[in-house]
Amino acid sequence: MIDFRYHLVSIVSIFLALAVGIVLGAGPLKEDIGNTLTSQVTKLRDDKAALRSQLDATSKAVQARDDFTEASNKTLLSGRLPETTVALVVLPGADANLVKQTAQTLTASGATIGAQVTVLDAWTDPDKATFRSTLAEQLAASVQAPVDTQGTDLVDVVLARALLTRAGGHGDGAATALEGLRTGELVRYTPDRPRMSSAAVIVSGQVGGDTADQRNATAAALGALSSALGQAGQGAVLVGATPDGTTPPPTTIVSSVRKDADQAKELSTVDDAAIPMGQASIVFALLEQLSGKSGHYGLDADATAAFPPLGTK
Repeated sequence: MIDFRYHLVSIVSIFLALAVGIVLGAGPLKEDIGNTLTSQVTKLRDDKAALRSQLDATSKAVQARDDFTEASNKTLLSGRLPETTVALVVLPGADANLVKQTAQTLTASGATIGAQVTVLDAWTDPDKATFRSTLAEQLAASVQAPVDTQGTDLVDVVLARALLTRAGGHGDGAATALEGLRTGELVRYTPDRPRMSSAAVIVSGQVGGDTADQRNATAAALGALSSALGQAGQGAVLVGATPDGTTPPPTTIVSSVRKDADQAKELSTVDDAAIPMGQASIVFALLEQLSGKSGHYGLDADATAAFPPLGTK
């Protein structure tokens, strides 16, 4: 009986409070509440309009900046890389338009692209680790690669030495190594008889994988390949496009390299290569590499500067 009375009183109290609220809302408080809500809605509409106006102005300014930089690049970059042969290495996930844009920038700067090499997904497939190791041991002698690579995957060293001149890999030996990697379906490349290069530009993209651990492992492996390219030649620049701001941020090879102190010293990186400023940064970062220095450029928080020093060779 006590429980029933308790619940009855509770229910009556609820309905009484509701009735009082209705009476007050329809009576003395009606006008104040209505005016307050109207004022808030009006302010929100004004704020939205102001933000839209600011966004439109910012977008227009950014587009104007990019148009100006793109037009300026024709003069700024012309002849910066004379007598420089560059290997253009395309990692899995790289955007095709970014690859094309980067190739055009290098050519416009006076560089010759000695080879365009596309690294296939099998390069980091855990199930093919034994195959890669065995193949690399078979090809190592053709590019004078030591079998003991001190923590670096031998297959990375074989590709690097087959493309770049400073550390071996010349003539028929380089061609043999590249053909072996192509036959093993680890890479594709053009032309069929690549020219040896003194430097490399490595175009990367977002890293795929079902889990964070898988993505991190893939990024680390491709970062190690990039580092091997940097060690084999006179310089290497790893480039990518700035992520679109999604949460959580995608895993990128650029960010992975920047977190690794050894790789970060070996390579230069550019994280905004999809915009004209980033394309200019590729050329000047490569010039910096050829002078024995490195840096990390772009718009990401882990970049050391927005763009490299605009020096000359």
